[in-house]
Parts: sequence; C-alpha cells; structure tokens
Amino acid sequence: MSENDGIHIEYADEQELMREFRRFMSDPETREKAGNYLYESLVDETILGVVYEVHHAYKTGSSAAVDGEPEDNKQYTIVDLPDVDVFGSSITKKAIECQCPNCNRIVAASRFAPHLEKCMGMGRNSSRIASRRIANTRDVGSGSYFGGDEDDEDDADWSGEKRKKKISQVRTNGSKKNGKTS
Repeated sequence: MSENDGIHIEYADEQELMREFRRFMSDPETREKAGNYLYESLVDETILGVVYEVHHAYKTGSSAAVDGEPEDNKQYTIVDLPDVDVFGSSITKKAIECQCPNCNRIVAASRFAPHLEKCMGMGRNSSRIASRRIANTRDVGSGSYFGGDEDDEDDADWSGEKRKKKISQVRTNGSKKNGKTS
C-alpha cells in the first residue's frame, strides 16, 4: 500500500471488499503500517482537539466559565450561635434603606415614595400650595384675576385648610345665644 494509491476505491460488492481486506491483513508488514496509521491518527485528532478547545476558550475568554469558581466549603459549615440560623445568617430582618436623589437623605424603603414626592414638590399638598400661591399673586394686583371685584366666598377652597363654620347655638326657649331672636 503506497501513498500514491487511490484513497477512494469502489468495490462491486461486499464480498470483494472483504477479500481485499483479508489480503491486506494477511501481510504482517501491512498490518503493522495500518495499526500505526490508526494509532497516530487517533492521537493526533485527540491532541489537536484539546489544543483547539483550549485555544478557543482562551481567545473567547470562556475558560473561566467552563472551569467555574472553586467551591468554598467554609460556606456550608454549621454554626451554633444565638440569633443566627445554622449557616450563620442573621435571623432578624433588616430594613431596606434608600437614598433620596434630591436631598441625599437615607430613607426607609417603605417611606421612599412619599418622601420623594414631598421632597421634589409634587403631590396633592404641594399642588394645592402652588395653586394658592398663584391665586394670591393674581389677586394682589387687581382684586381678581378677571379684573373686577367679585365675591369669591362661594368658590371652592383649594388651600387644604378646612374652615370651620360657626354654628349658632339655639337655646331651649328659642332664642340664640348672642341675644338675638330668630
């Protein structure tokens, strides 16, 4: 079997292939060459496969992902202390805290949204205060926004302050407390 022989040979049937195989394997020199060729091919493919995999992992940076991190056994040691579980974690719940981006105060997470709303001047109370300020600046110049003197007592109060109505007390004899009768 020389290296110039054709690699791809077609046989008429399976019996012809078996006859040709037996003829080659009957010669001890050919058997030795075939065994060495097979052995070298397998070793070369195995080594090249490993080398290519290592090279590819190094170039792509995936070697750390394949190897992983070494396992830390200290993490799983049993701890027997008060106020901790068997792994050493604290049993008590810690309040989660947030930092306000506006004033940089540390606020509990449950109070963060209301604090931020007030801190940034948004929300119901702030809009009412802003409306009152606008109304006060309009009223200063001309008595009213529309220019005329109008009675605004019947308008809705948006200031957020509740006005108490004075309730006149009626006595049992039908007269009012201030002395006037109805």
